[in-house]
Amino acid sequence: MRHILYLERRRAIAKALLPSLHQHYVVTMLGTRRDALQHLERHLPDIVLIDVAAMKFNVQRFCDDLRKIAPSLPIFLLLSETIKELPCAANGSLRQPFTPRKLLYWLNRALSQPEGQLPEWHGLQLDPQRGLLLWQEQQVPLTPKRAALMQAFFKIPEETWPRGRLMSEVWGTTYTGDTRTLEVHIYWLRRALRQLDAPFKIETRRGIGYRFVHLAEAATPEGDDWDSRPTPEA
Repeated sequence: MRHILYLERRRAIAKALLPSLHQHYVVTMLGTRRDALQHLERHLPDIVLIDVAAMKFNVQRFCDDLRKIAPSLPIFLLLSETIKELPCAANGSLRQPFTPRKLLYWLNRALSQPEGQLPEWHGLQLDPQRGLLLWQEQQVPLTPKRAALMQAFFKIPEETWPRGRLMSEVWGTTYTGDTRTLEVHIYWLRRALRQLDAPFKIETRRGIGYRFVHLAEAATPEGDDWDSRPTPEA
């Protein structure tokens, strides 16, 4: 059976989730950053599950340390309703309230991406190697940076990516003093989706970042700049 390292401190949440998790996975539950890192040095799990609201340590710093130990190890985040920003890049997330069944579904999805299989969401596919965004029988080319940006959105659809986290994920920097580069790339990704006539949207979350959504599930946008014009590219 696959092994989950589950970082949790809330007994009520653990009591609700552990019976279902134990049916499908070997689960190690820990509550401190030090214990988790020591465990990772000895035994690498198949995925790390983190209840963000329950942790008393800096989750972003922990994820950075985890990536140094195992760069490709999947991370899955459990988020409370009050957490507006993702603390770190992850392979999936769920916002409370959710059922154990729904958690199992998304964990399985995060773990079942075969090597070489194209990232896919609601039928939209991304080929990062060839730099192509594909919908039904159509495709549009993407530059390497735009493909990397789209790949970030595919990792955690429907969750808001803070601008600083996107800059770190795609450009290797958290500097957000000038977001012109990011805004230009967002514009061209929106244009690519329109060219495909695909039912997806990249929403602007004013003062926070961006969110990739399927139109059938999209909430009322907060200042979506779908039609904003790009500044000239450098």
